[in-house]
Amino acid sequence: MNLRKCGCVLLCLAFSMVLAVTFMSCATTQQVKMLEDKVQQALQDSQDAKALAQDCAQKTSADAQRAEDAADRAEKAADAAAASAQKAEDMANKTEAIFNKAMQK
Repeated sequence: MNLRKCGCVLLCLAFSMVLAVTFMSCATTQQVKMLEDKVQQALQDSQDAKALAQDCAQKTSADAQRAEDAADRAEKAADAAAASAQKAEDMANKTEAIFNKAMQK
């Protein structure tokens, strides 16, 4: 009978320990609230970062288009400058030829 009583006490003690560990491992309402707040803050931060990234992408696209347009204008200006330089060289050659012809007379 003593063995049976000890077994029952031991079983009750083990059950109590399992119950205590179970209750201790559960999160309190305050801990759950803090976790929810952190999750909400992280979600808001990620949404803000996404909006900022989209804004930067749009600005980058616009800047790239402006840079491409400026490159086109620069290329046209370079072509015009080359044409003017060629025209000036042709006129200089013509002037030199007229001068040489006048000097031969």
